[in-house]
Amino acid sequence: MKPRDRLRRPDQCTSKITFTDSRTKGGDVAGAELGSVGLGGAIEVFTTAADAQARADYIQKVTKGIPMLIEYDYVSGTVLVRVSRYLTPAQAADYQAGAASLG
Repeated sequence: MKPRDRLRRPDQCTSKITFTDSRTKGGDVAGAELGSVGLGGAIEVFTTAADAQARADYIQKVTKGIPMLIEYDYVSGTVLVRVSRYLTPAQAADYQAGAASLG
């Protein structure tokens, strides 16, 4: 199933946008597909806060122990903010603060 096919399905996001963060290093993200969380991140919106948290928990479970897939995930209400692993913890904290202001 393609990511866009998950939109508006039960327990899936109702909208999603990806973004690029210029603080990621070109060498780290070379070859990444357009829309990849690795380039900066993504914001996914869900119908319920429980669905957003379930998605974040699922991502963390699937990526645990696989360094090339790890990312920062921040849930605020019905919004999940996914942030590139190529950003430093301090840089990712900027998104964490922004996510907190959403809920």
